[in-house]
Amino acid sequence: MTENTTPASGSHNIDEHKTQWHMAFMPAMRLEFMEYKDILEYEPEHLLNIKALQIDLLIIKKDSSIVMDNEIGKIFRRHNIIEYKSPHDSEDVDAFFKTYAYAGLYKAGKCGESYIPEEITVTMIRKGKPRVLFQWFVSHGCEVRKESRGVYYIENAGFFKTQVIVARELNETSHIWLRALTDNMGRQQAKRLINKSRQMLDRPEAEYIEAVLQIAAKANRKLFEKLKKEDGSMYSALVELMQPEIDEAVQKARNEASNVMEARKTVEAVDNAIRKLNMSKEKACKFMDITPAQYDAYVKIYQNTKKGD
Repeated sequence: MTENTTPASGSHNIDEHKTQWHMAFMPAMRLEFMEYKDILEYEPEHLLNIKALQIDLLIIKKDSSIVMDNEIGKIFRRHNIIEYKSPHDSEDVDAFFKTYAYAGLYKAGKCGESYIPEEITVTMIRKGKPRVLFQWFVSHGCEVRKESRGVYYIENAGFFKTQVIVARELNETSHIWLRALTDNMGRQQAKRLINKSRQMLDRPEAEYIEAVLQIAAKANRKLFEKLKKEDGSMYSALVELMQPEIDEAVQKARNEASNVMEARKTVEAVDNAIRKLNMSKEKACKFMDITPAQYDAYVKIYQNTKKGD
């Protein structure tokens, strides 16, 4: 489910928009299960059969008989519905019911298709432990069982096997990617993330690593800047890892400069034709092989550039 949330009080290094965290969440999950990439299919923002409802991530396990060693994926069956909450979202009772309702709608299928409940699982992922939600489960006859560090099974919650993942409690080394989706990363965690990312640059998952690292660096900007200043090897590693983003920024700047130059030349040429040759705006634009609307757009670019000067 994708919805805007209000930032929590206090200062953070990144604007708290859920979509930003979700940009890195799906790559983090792919990295989490990279050793199972041959048996898993990923469907981000899977649309349900009701307009505007979508699941954050649907993971299809192509061979449901394979048991995954990964603590998070151990519960997985054929159809696995994943709901992710960004660091300052609340995981309340209503959020659970929404996710569970989505699982029910998914089970019902569309176009006459239906799935077996035993082949559907529900996973909710968040940074911290949702104590209020856990208390609600217990008070309503459900058992909250800690299966492993950061992994809690919710027994007797309904027809679908359900688990809650507390990212902050996950093992620091075996779940480095999900733990990286935070805005209060520690120094050792940052170094571990950078070193692990650098080791995997030549792997097919490099694009997912870049997405996770980019969000982590923006969310923990002060820490990463401090590491770059204090540790030369960390600086070199970050430059290497962020090179694609740097190249993209350079190319964007070049494109913008080119657009400004083109806008200036075009505006000056049309204005000269109007002023010196007594042409109408329409005729001058036609002479320059552009439309009046394009000319107006160039004028705005040119004026904005002059204001910046």
